[in-house]
Amino acid sequence: MSYRGKVILCGDAGVGKTSLLAQYVDNQFSEEYHQTIGANFLIKEIDLSKVIDKLDIKNPKLKKDIKQKGFKLYFWDIGGQTDKLWANEYYFVQAVGAMVIFSLDKVSSFEQIDFWISKLKELSGDVPYIIIGNKTDLKRELNEDNIKSKVKELGVEYFETSAKLDENVDKVFETLSVQILNKLK
Repeated sequence: MSYRGKVILCGDAGVGKTSLLAQYVDNQFSEEYHQTIGANFLIKEIDLSKVIDKLDIKNPKLKKDIKQKGFKLYFWDIGGQTDKLWANEYYFVQAVGAMVIFSLDKVSSFEQIDFWISKLKELSGDVPYIIIGNKTDLKRELNEDNIKSKVKELGVEYFETSAKLDENVDKVFETLSVQILNKLK
């Protein structure tokens, strides 16, 4: 049996969570916007050949075991309507990692990342997470210094992506996978 865990993608509506996940899991991008109600759920077996050497797991038996058995992540794309989040909070429970996503063309989505991080910590505990600025293919409305300052304050990794152009998509999922695996005992 492979190692497995639940990862949540959270952020405001319209930031591209569904598009990032569809690009990563199915290599697809749709120009049409369909708002996520509740949550979308997808599974992907992580190709550990790309990340196994980056693992900082001290226990060689565990590292070998992970390599042999595989690592499967269950991705939950959480709807971004904060006024309806109370109905979706149970999706956060037992998550082993998260991506907090904002859109580079929407300042308000960046201003909400503290909300999403506080929800994550409240409902999932101290799990690894990364911050993603999505939609590099659109006109940037955010000041890079503000982003750098916030990321430094949080002490987490930050990536900029484009689901449309498939820019850094695999990298963000692999980076979070490494963080999750490194937290295994």
